[in-house]
Amino acid sequence: MAFYLGIDAGGTKTICAISDGGEIVGKGASGTIKIKKVGVEKARIALEETLARAFDAAKVAPEQISASCVGVAGAGLPEVVDWTRTNMHGLVPGPLKVVGDSDIAHESAFHGGPGVLVIAGTGSIAIGKNSRGVTARAGGWGPMISDEGSGFWIGRRAVSTAMRAYDAGQSTSLITKIMEGWKIATRDGVVSIANSSPPPDFSALVPQVLECADKGDALAEEILSIAGAELAQLAKIVIRKLSLGGSLLKAATTGGVFKHSDTVRRVFFNALRADLPEVETIPEPVDPIYGAISLAIKEAENQATR
Repeated sequence: MAFYLGIDAGGTKTICAISDGGEIVGKGASGTIKIKKVGVEKARIALEETLARAFDAAKVAPEQISASCVGVAGAGLPEVVDWTRTNMHGLVPGPLKVVGDSDIAHESAFHGGPGVLVIAGTGSIAIGKNSRGVTARAGGWGPMISDEGSGFWIGRRAVSTAMRAYDAGQSTSLITKIMEGWKIATRDGVVSIANSSPPPDFSALVPQVLECADKGDALAEEILSIAGAELAQLAKIVIRKLSLGGSLLKAATTGGVFKHSDTVRRVFFNALRADLPEVETIPEPVDPIYGAISLAIKEAENQATR
């Protein structure tokens, strides 16, 4: 029996799934393999852990894999692709396709067809393809200058908003929850961590922002609403770049921000439909791991016809 391996390697965690071509028979997960974030040694350990857990769950040996696909954050950088290829070939034999994590998500949503996908996890990006196969993107230029609406953006905005609220004497539970999230006891500690170099992982504060919003904190709800609007703007830019208009079949989302925030999803889709009512939307976030499996199967098929 043929087996196919797919990896979704995002900025926070790495997920591996093994499929028999119909069903997923085993999955494993570990930390991120983003070498720019954790370094090559920690990334290698995370990759090995992820694969070992998936193979153990599937009861499949690496030699049984017909083809693999890794969707990895930062795939536009040659050193990221080279590192991924070198380490994967040392662990799993056979054909390998390395693409961006956005590419596997787009495949999961549209199966190679036209559409625009907006990703909001640790970072954010919008990517699209029209019926002529032309592609375009918006955002995704990194947390310090871009990644609007992402987990990092939300966390950083939460800290900024909390401190502005303190200056203005405005009531908010954000500062207390941020202190809990970062496990510190003072507001000065928040300022110190927020301004440290390298910067902290602001995306780790998203659960605190969501909790505040769920409990009716107006400022937290406003942050999530702005995030949804920013993400919709990315989608609109891509759609206009590709002149998709009425020819665009669908728009889809993926990533933890969309998955866990009803407010972000609602504002995103409402803002998109307000300007582009003809766009059909997929209401639930798609799972990129299925796109990785799909591309692995296509890679095996391509190898068989060569």
